[in-house]
Parts: sequence; structure tokens; C-alpha cells
Amino acid sequence: MFEGFEELTDRDFYEKAMAGEKPAVVLLTTPDNPQNQTFYERLIKFQRLYGDKINFYWLDVSKHTSAEDLGVFSFPTVLYFRDTMELERHDYTPEEEDVERAIRRLLRL
Repeated sequence: MFEGFEELTDRDFYEKAMAGEKPAVVLLTTPDNPQNQTFYERLIKFQRLYGDKINFYWLDVSKHTSAEDLGVFSFPTVLYFRDTMELERHDYTPEEEDVERAIRRLLRL
């Protein structure tokens, strides 16, 4: 569904996204959400540019509960993690500049 993004489960969310070796961008959504394409188009450019430095994931919130644990109740939402910390959250359709700013913060640019 989200080419270039690895699907997460509740079981591997912490290990891969939050505490992974590389920073992570996580898209939390349901497969049938009409806003998915817009979010994906905003993120895929950065996945292509920084996929070697940042892991990109997506989580199906209709099958997993990690979003509730993180206090996310609006979908889709994008979370940005580095060193077990959530650095940024977009629970609205982000502009390209918003995503770029979050990515630069993840990479400390």
C-alpha cells in the first residue's frame, strides 16, 4: 500500500520505530482512509531522499493499538522519532515545509 514504507505491528513498534538505530517516520492510518494518498505524496519525496538515514513505517490502526498508547486519535497522523523520543507530530495534513522541517530536526540539520 505504501511503497517504500515498512508495515509495523504493536509488537515491533517500540523496537523498530522508537528505539531503532535510525530515526523513524511513522504514518498511523487505516488502509481505506481517503487522505492516505495526500499524506503519502508528502512523505514519499523524503523517503526517497533520506531512506538511507531514516526508516519510514506505517501502522494500520484498525488492527493495532499503539496509536492509542501514544495518544493519537485522529488519522492519518505522522509521528517522528529519534532516540526513543517523539520529536514532532502532524495530526493534520502537513505542508511540504512542515515535513521538511521535521525531517531536518530528525537529522539534526
